[in-house]
Amino acid sequence: MSEVTQATQESEAVTVNRESPLHYVSAVGNSQHPQAGITIGERVHRVHLNLRGDPSDQEFCRGVTDVLGVELPLEPCTFNCNDGSGLYWLGPNEWLAIVPGGTGRNTESQLRETLKGHFSVVDISGGQTQIRMSGEAVGQLLKKSSVYDFHPEHFRSGQCVQTTFAKASALISKNADQSFDLVMRRSFSDYLCRWIIDASAEYGLQLNADA
Repeated sequence: MSEVTQATQESEAVTVNRESPLHYVSAVGNSQHPQAGITIGERVHRVHLNLRGDPSDQEFCRGVTDVLGVELPLEPCTFNCNDGSGLYWLGPNEWLAIVPGGTGRNTESQLRETLKGHFSVVDISGGQTQIRMSGEAVGQLLKKSSVYDFHPEHFRSGQCVQTTFAKASALISKNADQSFDLVMRRSFSDYLCRWIIDASAEYGLQLNADA
C-alpha cells in the first residue's frame, strides 16, 4: 500500500465532532422540572445568512422568496417563517435568513445564482447561535432581562427587535406559539445562556437538547 493511499484512508476514517456554541446545554439532555415555568433549548447547527439588497426591486424580493420559500419581510421589525426557514428584518436593506443545517452552502449558491443586480449574501453561521424560550413565565424573564417592552399588546407574534438582553445584545422574535427566539453572537452565547439559567431559577427551568 502506498503512503498516499494509506494517508487517504486514514483521512477518510477521521470523524469530525461538531459542537454548537452551547453544546454543554445540549449535553444535559432533557432536564425535566416538575413545574418548569421556562423551557430553553439551542436551535443547533442552523445556517445564518446575512442578506442585503434593494427592497423596491421586485425581482430581488421574488428571487429570495423562490429560493427560501419565505416572503421577504418589508415592514420594520417583522419576520416571516415556514417550517424550516426564517427571514428577519434587520434594516431598510438588510435581513437575516436562518435555514436548516446542512443546506447553507446550497442555499447560498442558489441565492447567488438567482439574484441579480446589487446584493450581498454572507454566511455568518460561525459567529451566531439561536435559543428558543417558551413557558408561562417567559414574559417575566424578559421583563427583568431587557429594557424593551415585551408586553403582549406591544410585542406581538411575527415581530422582532434588536435590543439589549442582560448586558449584551440580541435579536429577539416572537413566534405564533408564543415562544421567543434569541439570536446572539457566539461570543455572548455562554454569558447569555448562563444569565437565562440563573434568572429562571425562581420559575423552574427545563433544558431541551434541541429546540
